[in-house]
Amino acid sequence: MTSPHQNDHFPVIELLRYTISPGARANVARRFDDTLAHAFQHLGGMAFGHFCERGRPDGFAWLRGFRTRTACARIGRAFDEQAHSADGFIRTEALLLKPLHPDTGIAPLPMGGDAQGIVVAQLFQVAPGRMDACERAAERCFAAYHGRGVIEAGILATLGERAAGAALVWLGILSDDAALAALRPAFDAAAGELARAAMLAAPPELLVLDPGRRSRLRWVSAASVTAPARSATMAAA
Repeated sequence: MTSPHQNDHFPVIELLRYTISPGARANVARRFDDTLAHAFQHLGGMAFGHFCERGRPDGFAWLRGFRTRTACARIGRAFDEQAHSADGFIRTEALLLKPLHPDTGIAPLPMGGDAQGIVVAQLFQVAPGRMDACERAAERCFAAYHGRGVIEAGILATLGERAAGAALVWLGILSDDAALAALRPAFDAAAGELARAAMLAAPPELLVLDPGRRSRLRWVSAASVTAPARSATMAAA
């Protein structure tokens, strides 16, 4: 296993959400498991994880990392031309992110052999001029998510200009559906608090993601501790 601080080497993070042709998602997921994730890393990027979105039968998501913005443009262009030439991909939405703090990036596990657990991404579109205040308030809300059955896998923010289109993302790994159900009141409370404080430009979005078989972001049996021990937990996995 790499150092828990390996996330420092991939500080440019892209959240991609694909719309897949009807009936083609299972084949796309297999291609990521079998070839595409490895092919991307051979170009110099980090494949953090790929997922099927719950509640959106044609939805497929991917988290990938780069060492620099220049590498993001170069590797992303080379890979996407190859991957998207195949049938299945209809549309892609991209969100370019960075760790909110040096220790809140994504610490990658080794590629797994089995899909385990649930990955959740809570997306907040921040109102213009409110990013600093939203960061402080959101981090207080995120503290309520800590507990058994959840790992805080990252807190990310928009990379680049923050005057418009700024976003804040909480990323977590949950052990199972029971942990997801237990956390939903906290997710709802955070969304309500930030909305009432006029910090958001749109209603928050909660992505519930089932990891691919070879996804790095997945639940591991040793990961049953609180979020503040996130890096140590992942290193022990």
